[in-house]
Amino acid sequence: MNRVNKGVMPTVGAYVMWGVLPIYWKFLQEIPSGQILAHRIVWSFLFILLVLKWTKQWTEFNYALRHRATRNAFMLNGFIVSANWFVYIWAVNHGYIIEASLGYYINPLVSMVLGVLVFRESLNRVQWLAVTVAAIGVLVLTFGYGSFPWIAFILASTFGFYGMVKKRRPLASTVSLGIETLAVVPVAIIFLGWQTSQGGLTMTTEPVIWVALVGTGVMTALPLLLFGYGAQHIPFTLVGFLQFIAPTLSLAIGVILYNEPFTGYHVFAFTCIWIAIFFFSWNSWIQTRKRRQLV
Repeated sequence: MNRVNKGVMPTVGAYVMWGVLPIYWKFLQEIPSGQILAHRIVWSFLFILLVLKWTKQWTEFNYALRHRATRNAFMLNGFIVSANWFVYIWAVNHGYIIEASLGYYINPLVSMVLGVLVFRESLNRVQWLAVTVAAIGVLVLTFGYGSFPWIAFILASTFGFYGMVKKRRPLASTVSLGIETLAVVPVAIIFLGWQTSQGGLTMTTEPVIWVALVGTGVMTALPLLLFGYGAQHIPFTLVGFLQFIAPTLSLAIGVILYNEPFTGYHVFAFTCIWIAIFFFSWNSWIQTRKRRQLV
């Protein structure tokens, strides 16, 4: 098995897991979104500790914690990704899976804009065309449907900033997630304790619900581990193309499984996004070919 084939299946597996997450959150919809998030943080942290021990990355984890700038950056990232998780869980359990999938479709385009504004990168004409077409789709959806797609915007922007921090200070995914969850796990524990004292903590007698709550840690960390392994063995352009598996699955789940409304405005907006994605992927492929020819 060559290097590329070795990396494709883990990467696809990661995106498929992310894509079917709406089904998992729907299963837990009797639990308030804030409590699901708190459980996800706590169990993710515990699971990551086990993974760090199993992969023998304690030294790297401790070194990153001792490096003040790195520690602070990824602790900030912990709050950013927690906001992303909360909005996504809330959106799924309140009937906004389609809008959530829109957020992850436009995320690469948001990242491109952040690259220009923050890293002073330049976009070529094709990239600007992709951003413009996507913006037209979002604007038509906003004015035609009657409201700005805030959920999509928040998901795309928080994940864009989350990726921006990772670009500034690259770390192994397990190490970075360990620091990120370490930052927010005290808040999650305090929140669960406060909910208990106020009588607001949902206590279920169904063992399967408790197993699913504990499983949020695995559902958070496992796709990251698969992605971290797979992305090391395949071209980054292929990673960029495969990332659209997740929002496509989520979109299909929202429309087919949960019968969320998919209006003509949605059709137009998503068509614009898909056209933008085509330009985005095609441009990335062309740029990669040019770089290879120069080597």
